[in-house]
Amino acid sequence: MNKSYVYVETAFHHEGDIDYIKNLINAASDIGVNGVKFQVLTEASDFISTKHSAFSTLEAYTFNVAQWSELFQYTTAAGLDIIMMPLDLGAFKLLEKHTVKYLDIHSVSFYDSKLLAAVKASQIPIILGVGGRTLEEIDDKISYFEGKLEVLMVGFQAFPSKLEDVKIGKIAHLVQKYPAQAIGYADHSAHDDDFNVTSNEYARLLGATFFEKHMTLEQGKERVDYNSAVDAATLKNMIERIRFIEAHVLSTAESSFQFHDTEVVYRNRQLVCVATANLAEGTVLKENDMALKMMDAHENNQYRVEALLGKKLVKAVEKDMPIQSQNVYNE
Repeated sequence: MNKSYVYVETAFHHEGDIDYIKNLINAASDIGVNGVKFQVLTEASDFISTKHSAFSTLEAYTFNVAQWSELFQYTTAAGLDIIMMPLDLGAFKLLEKHTVKYLDIHSVSFYDSKLLAAVKASQIPIILGVGGRTLEEIDDKISYFEGKLEVLMVGFQAFPSKLEDVKIGKIAHLVQKYPAQAIGYADHSAHDDDFNVTSNEYARLLGATFFEKHMTLEQGKERVDYNSAVDAATLKNMIERIRFIEAHVLSTAESSFQFHDTEVVYRNRQLVCVATANLAEGTVLKENDMALKMMDAHENNQYRVEALLGKKLVKAVEKDMPIQSQNVYNE
């Protein structure tokens, strides 16, 4: 079975600190994720009104194209894919020099026609968050992107989100409705809630094969988007549980009936054919000569009376001893 694709989300957790985000990249690389997602904003005033109360803060958190280029190069050198969420048109300049695995469309940009046109023109595979979106809206985007929309991500950020509000069960419905798209899950459970790991297990069992998770260096330490961000240890645990499900739960029909040694031992505990009386050499076995009883396991034990009927003993068998394959002629 193919492994799920797991990537970390950095958002604005870096708070404009390029060294912090590099440390996030290092930590992500160490635990074996597939990629890192960046919300790329190159000019704050192109995305947020200068009259917005948070403008100055967001402007301070914004990297220029050269800084983003440095981070993209750093990510590639770490052996990780780049998932870019463009927040302004300036972000697309990075595509001239860097390979991006996926473009991710932010929920707030769902109807930004200029940005969507740039995404479409790039011909890069697309991830679309479907939190808060109707089936009609999803269908419209699938049609618009003409085969490049490859992943539909369930989940939304409510700083943090409650699992009961996310309605994670929609994953199974989306898997059925959109067989041409992979379905993913972006968990935003609280950093101190067990669902920050277990909800991803539920999602995998429901059919999700892409996973996004906010990552931090110090779980629970307050900074932007810390509410649902987890550290490397928690993220590693999440990945290991997903991999366990893929290896040992979601098996193919063929592998499901390839018995483990312990299951073979269990199978061989079944009743075996034993003699109902002392049977002499040359006895032609009849039904009343044999009974099924518990006996110590042996590779030559026989488990079906019918298979021994009419067979001749090549040596005597004592009462209650097993009639094994080497005890009879096989002609």
